[in-house]
Amino acid sequence: MTENIFDGATTMLMIGLFVMLAVLMAMIVDLGAGLYKAKQRGEVRRSEALRRTLSKFISYHGGLLIATMVDLLIHFLHLYAIIGLPVLSSVPVVTILVGIFLLAVEFLSVREKADEKTKKNQAEALRLLSSLLTKEDLKELAMKIAERHNNLPYESES
Repeated sequence: MTENIFDGATTMLMIGLFVMLAVLMAMIVDLGAGLYKAKQRGEVRRSEALRRTLSKFISYHGGLLIATMVDLLIHFLHLYAIIGLPVLSSVPVVTILVGIFLLAVEFLSVREKADEKTKKNQAEALRLLSSLLTKEDLKELAMKIAERHNNLPYESES
């Protein structure tokens, strides 16, 4: 019984390529949604989003490439046949699982509403501001606000 070790590897690589293309399409949709959300919020769209997308592309597709190589090594080892699952011998299980995870992440990112992102940014700014200000600074600021409020002329109610 002569068996070529590469039987099924082409199928695995084709499926891996399909998963990579699906993740790339999801990233493009996420970038478009992000640019649209920025326009809704009146933010200036800069190359910063493109840099983040490029960084995300490298990490996502690097991870998918590694997952595909793991699947090929599992295939060459005939691990699925050894554990009694020969039906999976040409299926890149690890690549598909990583791809599903990345597509879910991109889906959630696209679904994130612009106002939720604004709230997140505001909460982050508040957290940063509170870490920069001491309790004494906050107390002094509150006293100045109260003092300014007390010095405002009151309008009579008619």
